[in-house]
Amino acid sequence: MSEEIYNNEASQDEVSAELDAMVCDLIDDMLNGLADGEDLGVVLIAEDANGNRYQACFTEDGPEACLEGAQHFIEANAAGIQSDHVGPLDRYAIAYTGGVELDCEFQDAVIVSFYQRGMSMGYSAYVLYEGAGTGEDFRWCDPEPAGEEPALL
Repeated sequence: MSEEIYNNEASQDEVSAELDAMVCDLIDDMLNGLADGEDLGVVLIAEDANGNRYQACFTEDGPEACLEGAQHFIEANAAGIQSDHVGPLDRYAIAYTGGVELDCEFQDAVIVSFYQRGMSMGYSAYVLYEGAGTGEDFRWCDPEPAGEEPALL
C-alpha cells in the first residue's frame, strides 16, 4: 500500500506534455530575445486546461518589482482571464534573466519557475547563456533544475 501511495505522489509531480511545451516556448522566446539584444523583462505564460494561452511581459519597474508583479498577476487571475478567453488557470511559467552562482562565480542565466494544478509544488530551472546581443554567436546550455518553489495557484 505505501508503494502505491508513493507512486501516486510521484505521478502528481511529473511535468505534463502541455506544461513542458509551454515552458519550452517561454525559454525559446527568452533566448531568441537575448540573442537579438532585447530586454524582455519578466515574461509569464498562463494556460487553462484547454490550452488557451495568455502571455505578458513586465518591464516598467525594476526586476524584483516586475517579478512580484508577474507572481501577483497569476494569483489574482487564478479564476481566469476573461478578456483573453482563458478559463481558470491550470498552469503557468514565469521567466526572467538573472545570475546563477556556480563554482563561486555568477553566470548569466534565464531563470524559469513553473507549476501545474495537481503538482505538490512548483519548480524552477535555469539556462546558462553568454553573448547576449551577438545574434548567431549567442550561446546557451541545456536547462538545469534549480529547485522547488511555492505554487502560486
